[in-house]
Formats: sequence, C-alpha cells, structure tokens
Amino acid sequence: MSAVQASGGKGSGQGPGSASGKTGSGPKPQGKPGAKGAKAAAQGKPGNPPGTGPKGKSGKTISAQAPSRFSPSTMAFVAVGLVVVIILVFVVVKVTSGGTSSNTASPTESPASASVVSAVTTASTNLMNQVGAPSGVAAPKVTKNQAVLMVDGKPLVLFIGGLFCPYCAAERWAIVVALSPFGTWSGLQQTTSSPWDTDPATATFGFNGASFTSSYITFQPREAEGNDTTGLGTRQPLEQLTAQQSQLWSKYSAYFGLSGEGFPFLDIANQVFVVSPSYDPAVLAGLDQAEIAAKLTNPNDPVTQAIFGTANYIRAAVCSVTGQQPASACNQSGVTAAAKAMGLS
Repeated sequence: MSAVQASGGKGSGQGPGSASGKTGSGPKPQGKPGAKGAKAAAQGKPGNPPGTGPKGKSGKTISAQAPSRFSPSTMAFVAVGLVVVIILVFVVVKVTSGGTSSNTASPTESPASASVVSAVTTASTNLMNQVGAPSGVAAPKVTKNQAVLMVDGKPLVLFIGGLFCPYCAAERWAIVVALSPFGTWSGLQQTTSSPWDTDPATATFGFNGASFTSSYITFQPREAEGNDTTGLGTRQPLEQLTAQQSQLWSKYSAYFGLSGEGFPFLDIANQVFVVSPSYDPAVLAGLDQAEIAAKLTNPNDPVTQAIFGTANYIRAAVCSVTGQQPASACNQSGVTAAAKAMGLS
C-alpha cells in the first residue's frame, strides 16, 4: 500500500492495495462543434433558343426570363441563421460534456455534530471485540529496539494529514475512536475530502483547531495541507509543522520505503507507524457523518469492520507505550487480538 504524496502532487496518487491506480479525473474534453452547411442554388428555367420561341402578335421573338437569384436580404437571413445554429451547437456540446469544476461546491468545515461525536467517542467495546483484527484492514508498521518517544513526560502520538486527502479522511474516524479511552476530544470539525480527488468528498473530521486532553499520551495532530477549493490541486499549506514533527515525518517515511513524505502519517512514540492507508475509503462512499456513525452498530457492516478494525490496531499500539493503561481499554479482546497480529504481545 502506498501513501498519498504531499506537497507537489495534484491528486492523491496511489491508495491502498484495493484502490491502487485511482486517479482524479477532470472534465471531459469537448468535441469540435460544427454545423452542416447547405448549398443553395437558384434554379432558372432556360428560355427557348433564339428564333424558335413563341411569337406575339407583332411577330417578334419573346425572350426567356433571366435565372432568378437570392436577394441580398435573403442572403443576410441565411447567414444569420447559420451563426445561430453554430452557437446552439456550442451550447449543446458544453452542457452535455459535463461542465467544469466550478460547478462543484468547495468543501466547508463546521462544528461536528454532538450525536456523531458521541457515537465515535463512546464506541461499544463489545462491538470492537467482535470486529477484532479483520483481514480487510492493514496492520501498522512496528519498529524494534527504539526508545519510546516522550513529549511533556508522556508518549507522543503524532498525526500528519491533509484535509484534501481521502485516505486521511478514512483514518481520522479510527483515530477518534481509538484515542477516546485515553482522553477527551474537543473542537472537532466535520468536513469532507476533496470532491475533485479520488474517493471524492469522503466524509470525515478535521483536526485543525481540535484538541485532545490526556493524562496518558501527548497527541499532536497537524493538518499540513488544506482542502482543494476550486479544483484538483488548488489546496494550500495549512498548519505549520515543528522541526521535530518535520524530522519524524521525513525520517520514517524514508525508513518505510516511501519516496517522499506521504499522507496519512501516524507515529506512536516511535514504536508503531501508519505510513499508508489502513483501509479503502471507498467503503465510506456516498455516506455523510451521521450515516457513517449510524452504521457503527453492526459488527458485520464493512464500515464498522474498517473503522473498528483500524481503531483496534491503533489502540493496541498506544497501550503498548502506556503500560497497558487504562486497563478498561487495553484488556479488551479486540485490542489484544490486534496486538498479537502486530507482534506486540
């Protein structure tokens, strides 16, 4: 699985294995309109040859009339008609070709619904245990023999993403679920990924402006890039990274074989890393935040499998650096199954 490349690519690049090769698509090229011209010729009836035509009472030969021709006013009407036809053809082609990106609404951010936040921050541990570590979710990367990275006396959990990114959009759902037993969320925004990128307009949260208060970990979320505004690749830098955050992002992206820094990036105390999409955002296609939250009641639903399965992996990784505290979260069978799958237990 590959990560989304940051700063430089117009689209999201390659996604998870099941979504590899997706690319953003722009407007279809328009055809060259044309109008069928019509040749009009005035047809005159030739007269009889001289000397053979009918004779009047005077005995003189009656000459045939000259061929009839379009008058200047008729030619003008024809020209105007052709221009009108050509313009109509242009309009029809424009409409049927799908329009331009300006017809697509730009993503917006608003405070996340209280009911949605409650659904994900109080996710049922029983359902998470039933989901466990499903095969459709990619396990994070694990490093060995490295010291636990501490910030402010607690293990650091660093997330770097971009609001435009559909893979980050999918990952945030699991992060919110996974970290909830370790602290309290506030200021979560709801938005979508870019409507012009792959997996367009994936419903998600925004971490910019949000905070997480915890006595177990130090969580640092950074939305390095904003959302597309008027078309694919129109995003701008959003939240500036510290020197330490930039160094970790660059070092471990390269360590795990990425050609550059990619999205999403999750560093759990330099022990466990998410450097590529955990699941395919396509499972969230066409759903808004409330509809996604409502699906988190069925352990067999693909949405629940993807979000809770990813959350179990992240929660197990955090438990591995907090001394398996709090026990109410870390001793759950879904978390222990994920820890075993990663080789943490």
